Amino acid sequence: MSIQYTSDITALEKKAGQKAARTLSRRLKLVLGTATTKQSGLMLKGAGASAVMKFGVLDNITVRATSVTFKQHFGFEGIKKNGVRMKMKPFNHFDELFNGTKALDTLADEIGAIRAEQITRNIRF
Repeated sequence: MSIQYTSDITALEKKAGQKAARTLSRRLKLVLGTATTKQSGLMLKGAGASAVMKFGVLDNITVRATSVTFKQHFGFEGIKKNGVRMKMKPFNHFDELFNGTKALDTLADEIGAIRAEQITRNIRF
């Protein structure tokens, strides 16, 4: 396997991961923007997604959000810093995020095609 071919595969996987991350980031901001909360502006500020490459292959897609977003997704029950007892029902932001887009299915298809091509090139008859 040549060095040029390996860098082409890495570039293709990175491009596919970045495309999926952009789609998930846009969808996350859409989901959080339509949330009926007072803190939706705060939630939008740190929201996003990024592709993480490790050892020349796509390792994962990282979803970034504020702690407020995660508390609202899972709900919160307890005593706040000011001593007030609070119970908040879950909003399920991430369920809407992943169910509302086909970004992960498309990413799986693209990565599968890239790696299948890599395997067929390495087979020697």
